[in-house]
Amino acid sequence: MQFNSVNKKTKFLLAAAVVLPFSLCSLPPLYAAMKIIPVADISLLGGKYFLDSQAAAFQGRVDAFISPAITLAENHDLLPVYSGNYSGTQDIQELAGGGVLTRKRQTHTFSLKYIYTSDFNKYKPRLSYSKAGINETKDEKWGDGLFDYATLSFGFEAEQERPRGTYTESYDYYKVGYPNYSTLLSRSQSVFNDTTTFNELSTNAGENPLDNISHRLALGYAWFPEPLNMKANYDFTYRTYAEQAIAARPATGQSPFKSDKRSDIMQNFSLKASRALKPLYLSAVARLGWLSSNQGSYDSVRSKYMKDYYSYMDFSISPAMGLVLENGAQFNFGLDWRRVYYLGRLKQGNTGNYGSSEITQTFWLTSLSARYPVAKRFFARAACNYQISSSNMRYEESYRYNYRASTYLLGLEWEF
Repeated sequence: MQFNSVNKKTKFLLAAAVVLPFSLCSLPPLYAAMKIIPVADISLLGGKYFLDSQAAAFQGRVDAFISPAITLAENHDLLPVYSGNYSGTQDIQELAGGGVLTRKRQTHTFSLKYIYTSDFNKYKPRLSYSKAGINETKDEKWGDGLFDYATLSFGFEAEQERPRGTYTESYDYYKVGYPNYSTLLSRSQSVFNDTTTFNELSTNAGENPLDNISHRLALGYAWFPEPLNMKANYDFTYRTYAEQAIAARPATGQSPFKSDKRSDIMQNFSLKASRALKPLYLSAVARLGWLSSNQGSYDSVRSKYMKDYYSYMDFSISPAMGLVLENGAQFNFGLDWRRVYYLGRLKQGNTGNYGSSEITQTFWLTSLSARYPVAKRFFARAACNYQISSSNMRYEESYRYNYRASTYLLGLEWEF
């Protein structure tokens, strides 16, 4: 894969994020107490995926987490992490604003976090680089996926432990590039019979419409009213698309795009409660989200323009239960319910005709998993997921809104 080069400002900030932790750790007294604690967790699973009762071929899944945690000295820690995932089973992913059926996926992430502890305060600069490949067809080669992407991020987190609870604040910067996703207009003038038509369509269209930059602020507060553990979180993300022009309601002889570019604002508030009744662990999470986008959509076939096409509000509730036995065996059950209310995307009938109300979509996800020790550091693992998506949207030429999907996996996990 090829990815967009990082601009000078990003390089400077990245270098600073790397140099700062190491400069703090370069004093000779720190090395005297250096300790390395390797941590690893690798699982190899195989299973089948069913979509609307149609079974895919038996495929494998690999998950890996490797981290040689380094204690440089008292109150100085460095955490390099590699995490990777390969999934050969089919799955419906939310890509470019809708549900897309993918055949295979793999993701590789390298991250580095430095932790400095001062009394009851912690300071954590961090950076990471992630590369993902997504194949939509069986014969698609790795590196050619339309939705392949790379993410560069860095940020800072502060944590303060106080008698009434623990406070956290963080800022993160993300730069995401899609090397294979570019507009056909930017490279297909030859398909138009006349230059005038091409110029009208290509004006302000942009070449790499999915590439984006995000700034994320997050606040958290954890407190412990016996017998519960409580945690509240709020995050705010501002995302810009430098090459994605806003769709317009076109007039004769005018471009279907404005010169303005897309920008999104995302906000989430969540509240989690958990309780330990050993060997039983109970938890529940409630989340409220809102995405506001200035991007619209124009359906040229039906001459229909929709403002706020990507804007939505959603609400989810996620209870979970875990059982941990003394021999290391674990059993987990989770239920996730999510309701999405689109604010400008109109529902359509089976033939594509538009209705007067916006789309709503409801997700139900049930998860069961278990692991049982079979040898030293080795566990047998099994997992089952069943998801139902239902919507008042009936036209699914581009995205899936209504489906039933299930995954069954069985394999081995190694923990170090």
